[in-house]
Amino acid sequence: MNLASVRLFLEVTEAKSLSKVAARRQTVSSHVSRQITDFEGECGGRLFRRTGRGVELTELGERAAARLRIWLQETEQLAQDLR
Repeated sequence: MNLASVRLFLEVTEAKSLSKVAARRQTVSSHVSRQITDFEGECGGRLFRRTGRGVELTELGERAAARLRIWLQETEQLAQDLR
């Protein structure tokens, strides 16, 4: 699992919008969308439901977000400890 992909997934989860994340990252929403689609492929299913107003987590997305938040915190803590 790619750390950058997890961070992007969680950022989109919080923003509830691909376009808002794209703007923050100074890129286009199609690029963010493609990265999320690739991450969904790694996870084995849809993590988001695309709506006219942004994105909403699917059931799989909700389960993944809860576990990945913890994983990311632990990974970042480990990196700090090793430094």
